[in-house]
Amino acid sequence: MYSFPKNKKKPQLFEGLSEESLQTLLQHSFLKEFENGQLLIQQGDIPQFVYLIIDGTLKTSRMSAEGEEATIRLLESGDVCMEAVLFMGGPSPIDVQAMGTTTVLLIPDKVIKTHVLEDARFSVNLLKIVTRHYKNAMHQIDAMQIKSPVQRVGYYFLIKHLESGHDSLEFSLPFRKQSIASYLGMTPETFSRTLKKMKEMGIEVEDDKIKMRDSFTLCHFCDSDTAALCARHDREECQQCPLH
Repeated sequence: MYSFPKNKKKPQLFEGLSEESLQTLLQHSFLKEFENGQLLIQQGDIPQFVYLIIDGTLKTSRMSAEGEEATIRLLESGDVCMEAVLFMGGPSPIDVQAMGTTTVLLIPDKVIKTHVLEDARFSVNLLKIVTRHYKNAMHQIDAMQIKSPVQRVGYYFLIKHLESGHDSLEFSLPFRKQSIASYLGMTPETFSRTLKKMKEMGIEVEDDKIKMRDSFTLCHFCDSDTAALCARHDREECQQCPLH
């Protein structure tokens, strides 16, 4: 049985659960390590687990009839996948693949489906996760249909900057540039050209490091959703933001 470290922040899936509820989930779950490129589940397979990333990264994708891959989500430590597919029923519409060596907690589908009926807080956690993924999917569709390449990349960088704590002019990208380009719906060549344009705006990319000219460099890409995540939102210093 996997034992979640008490000194480590619990992922959203486990937030607010009683120790008894948490142990009920963990006693039926197990850890598994996947190597770079290894598939956890393939499009068309029947899902048997919900995957919680303990360490590393995953991506979910779909393959077209012509053999072209579309990246759906890029997942980091603490993220969950297959929770929505599990309740959809039927075969998985996506592939789930490790990006580098990744440790995952596998929670059996029967355990998930039983526990949502026994613990209301766990059900709410799952609902919040599904809702967040739905919201991100809307942004992804919006970006591909409406936003320019610079706007797509800028918005993605802003989200990652806010997630990293918004307290530094440098932060790291959790995924390779090629994966980010695919997720944003652009070719590696377009992504590369876009990074050159962003350098003129004071945003430099060196390997996986993002370096900004000042704290408000990415504010050009802010909207109501990202503003809600920003510690400076509605404060006096926010007035320096180009949006105001």
